[in-house]
Amino acid sequence: MRKDLNKEKDFQEAVASGEFNFSYSSLNKLIFSPQLFYKDYILKIREERTDKHLVQGKLIHLLILQPEEFDNNFVVMPSKLPSDTLRRVLKNIMLYTDATELSKVEDKLILDSLKEVGLYQSLKDEDKRVAKVRTTECEDYYTFSQTTGKDIIDTDTLEKCKDSVELIKENKSIMELLSHEVTDFEMDGIEVFNEKYLKCTLEDYDFGLHGYVDRYVIDRDKKVITIIDVKTTGKTIADFPETVEFYNYWLQAAVYRVLVTKNIDEKLAGYKINFNFIVIDKYNQMYNFPVKDTTMVTWGDGLKGILGMVNYHVKENRFDLPYDFLTKTMSL
Repeated sequence: MRKDLNKEKDFQEAVASGEFNFSYSSLNKLIFSPQLFYKDYILKIREERTDKHLVQGKLIHLLILQPEEFDNNFVVMPSKLPSDTLRRVLKNIMLYTDATELSKVEDKLILDSLKEVGLYQSLKDEDKRVAKVRTTECEDYYTFSQTTGKDIIDTDTLEKCKDSVELIKENKSIMELLSHEVTDFEMDGIEVFNEKYLKCTLEDYDFGLHGYVDRYVIDRDKKVITIIDVKTTGKTIADFPETVEFYNYWLQAAVYRVLVTKNIDEKLAGYKINFNFIVIDKYNQMYNFPVKDTTMVTWGDGLKGILGMVNYHVKENRFDLPYDFLTKTMSL
């Protein structure tokens, strides 16, 4: 692992001053791989994810919760998007050239980027490898990437996501959770917040938590706060309980609950807090998964354990190995 003492110092100072807060993503990254966390959040060398399913998930989120923000976040290109792997190649090329058009990029740089990503290496003819990149789709994507900082989608992706959203609107049980309009004030006993940025301090740690909560609704008449997280998945809704464990979505739920709890008015302290995952799968099947109170307690305890591990990494400035490998003797 390449170390940078100056950036380590900057990180430690940010933690000590309260400027650095952990999100679900950064917590998840640190427990999964401290070295990846070090690269992404301390060295700040973070690879942009352009995977199509991630962009589709973000688009569906926005079309459901903030449709008015579409033009601020997405741009539609006329031709079809290149594959995820080709987009990685193109992004890699952009790191090493100032060329504003793909036609002006040297073949050698294209070949080097293909080799780094491991694409089309079975083709012995270099010209054929280069030709796989010099296509209309790649040309358009390269040009769009040079002129916008927004997520790039094609018409097919937009229409597919719009179809998913229309199906959601036809689902009565889900729309009961999503139908209230967003307000900055109390209306008929209801307050609604979408994509709300929240942060909080933690009593036992120098660092805090932060994140964007998809949606939460305060019902003052029923004395209930409902937190809603919309998830798209490349699997089926039947697989979602396993997906919660695999991607640590339980950790995200626990973080969101803490954020909402610590940011509501003291008068609402006794309100019941519910958590729901609204899941849309690859077949456009959708289901509302309410989380049981006992499950939320278990997830909250899990978060406390994670925060203890994270605190060890931060205090000891150790990001070379996972917590258990630093604190225990591991054997087979």
